[in-house]
Amino acid sequence: MNKRHPRIVFFSGGTALNGLAAELARLNSECSYIITTFDSGGSSASLRDLFDMPAVGDVRNRLIALADLESPERRKIVHLLSSRLPKGGDLLSLQRELADLADGDHPLMRGISEVVCRILADRFAFFLDLAGERFNPFNASLGNIILASGFMAHQRILAPPIAQFSRLIRAGGTVRAATVDNGHLAVRLQNGEILAGQHLFTGKEADPIPSPVDGMWICSGINDPWPRLVHASSLAMALVEQADLIVYPMGSFYSSVLASLSPQGMGLAISRNPCPKLFIPNMGNDPELLGHDLPLQVDRLLEILRMDNAALIRAENVLNGILIDSGNWDYQGAVEKDTLKKLSLKVIDRNLVSKDSGGLIDPALLAPELMRLVCGNEFK
Repeated sequence: MNKRHPRIVFFSGGTALNGLAAELARLNSECSYIITTFDSGGSSASLRDLFDMPAVGDVRNRLIALADLESPERRKIVHLLSSRLPKGGDLLSLQRELADLADGDHPLMRGISEVVCRILADRFAFFLDLAGERFNPFNASLGNIILASGFMAHQRILAPPIAQFSRLIRAGGTVRAATVDNGHLAVRLQNGEILAGQHLFTGKEADPIPSPVDGMWICSGINDPWPRLVHASSLAMALVEQADLIVYPMGSFYSSVLASLSPQGMGLAISRNPCPKLFIPNMGNDPELLGHDLPLQVDRLLEILRMDNAALIRAENVLNGILIDSGNWDYQGAVEKDTLKKLSLKVIDRNLVSKDSGGLIDPALLAPELMRLVCGNEFK
């Protein structure tokens, strides 16, 4: 393939891919990111409770990583959308800050053009009209508020506010929610415990899980772990159908990567595209991967990818290769490198860790490597 800007699609969420997204924004504006919307903690949780809506924090995070920071005004817009209200202070002062944002008089709006200031102020004003005094403003993300306000203003559709947010910051790539449906994540541990709510098993807002994950599904809520069906977004599946390379990258294995692949129809859409599909496993420690060596990670990935129809979807239609760095072997579980050769996958071994990346994958090495892979003949 000789495309200057090949279409690479990543399935993810969280912050682990932000460095790579920023690198690729400079190399290839045709990269796309399909993001999970199941987060149940942090600033997203209060908005989800308020409006019964999908989580928008991971979407906002990825958009900010793709922002074009060349102009001083755009840097100010990005700074505003990246900002949070204070964790402390009194409720009245935080409500005043939101009122100032709705009036366009907040200090964060200085240096932003009148047109953009009006757009943002209108979104904050609409949010305050809807939320009233029910919203907890402590540590609230302003970017999340803008996305939530747009979601409600567009009859509970997330694509229009994502597109507007993207235009405001001139994002160097495309971001899509994995599903338009509302749902949460639940896992079953090997010890029999069931945890409903992503925040309970990532090891970030609660203690790390005491037993390996034995299965994950989408449920209705943190108080209702019963499985529910959510459908893959048609906009996300359109990106999959047009991709030149599909990547399952590093990141929280269950709550980011597998979660973004879980909506019904996603695995089938991936299987129908004959392009290469590549797994890039985590280096270092991921609390969600307790007890998971690389072969088990591949098995779990394939389970999710073939979930739509395991009889119809063949493993080679949804996963072709695994990208590792054998010179800096720091993968979960004690697995001999030769074990990977027994998998029905193309094993691609490259230098992905630099002296400055702290033992983790360096985005500055990975980004050009992905461009070489998609433009070369590695998978033929």
